[in-house]
Amino acid sequence: MKIGFVHSGETINDNSFNEMVVVGLRKLQKERQIKVLPRKGGFSLDATVKAIESLLDEEVRVIVVNGVPVGNRFGEFALDHTDTTFILNDAKIDGYPNIISIDYAHGMGSCLVGALCAWQTKTGKVGFLGANQMPVVKEFLAGFRQGVEYSGRDVEIVEKYVRTDVSSKGFEDPELANSIAVCMYSGGVDIIYAVAGLSGNGVIQAAHSTGNLVVGVDSDQDHMAKGSVLTSMVKRMDIAVYEEGLAVLDGNYVSGCKSYHLSNNGVGLSDMKYSRHLILPGVLKKLDELKLKLVSGKVKLNSSVE
Repeated sequence: MKIGFVHSGETINDNSFNEMVVVGLRKLQKERQIKVLPRKGGFSLDATVKAIESLLDEEVRVIVVNGVPVGNRFGEFALDHTDTTFILNDAKIDGYPNIISIDYAHGMGSCLVGALCAWQTKTGKVGFLGANQMPVVKEFLAGFRQGVEYSGRDVEIVEKYVRTDVSSKGFEDPELANSIAVCMYSGGVDIIYAVAGLSGNGVIQAAHSTGNLVVGVDSDQDHMAKGSVLTSMVKRMDIAVYEEGLAVLDGNYVSGCKSYHLSNNGVGLSDMKYSRHLILPGVLKKLDELKLKLVSGKVKLNSSVE
C-alpha cells in the first residue's frame, strides 16, 4: 500500500508544519507496512496538482496534502479522481466524498500563547512575527491578541511579518526572519510568537543569541534552543493524519471537514520541559483555567481575522 504526501514549500525538513505530518505517516508506515511517497507541492494550486498527478501516475490512492491554496477549486480536481482519497491539512472543504478536510483551532491554541506571553513578559512588550498576511496567519494573530487581553495586563503587541502581503516566501526565509526578530528584541520586545514555518527557525536563533524568548509553532520546537523557546503551539497533525489515514486504510473513513481543537488534543501548548523553571508562580494554573474556559465556551474567541 502506498500513501503520498504532498508537502508545502521547498523542503520537508522544516522542524515545523511538514515534519509534524511525517511523524504521523511514520507511525502508519510502521504499523501497516505502507510505503510513503513524498512530493514537493510548493504553495500554488498548479504545483500541488502537478505533485499529485505524479503520485496518481504511480497508482497512489491515498494522498495527504499540506496546505491547499485555493479551497473548493481543489474539490473540482478531486471529483476527477474519485478513486483516490485526499486528506487535506489546514483546509475547509466540504461536500466531496473523497476529501477529508482537517481544520485546526489555531485561535484556541494561540489564545493560550497570548495569555502566557502577557503573564511572562518583563518589558510589557510582546511580539507576533507572521510569515505573511494570509488569513490562516491572521487567525493565529486574532487568538494571540485575545489571550493577551484575557491576561488582564497592560501589554503592547508589536506585529511584524516576514512578507507584508500573502507571498509564500514568508514561510521560507529564516535569514530575514532572524533580522526582523533581532530588531524587535532591540526595540524592547522580550517574547516573540513566531508563526512562520521554516522562517520561524530564524526567530528561534535570534531569541537564543539575544537572550530573549520565543514561542514556536506547529511542532514541538522547544528542543531547538533549550530555555529560549518558552513553549510551542503544537498542531497535532501527526495525530490527525494517523487517525484519518488509518480510517482510510481500514475502509471506514468519513469524508468532510474535521475539527481538531483543545478538547480532542488537536492543538495545545508543549510540555515546556526546558522552560518550566522560567514560568512564574501561578501561571500554569491560570493557563489550565483558560483552557477549560475555551473548551466550555465561557471564553469565546472572536472569529474575525482582520
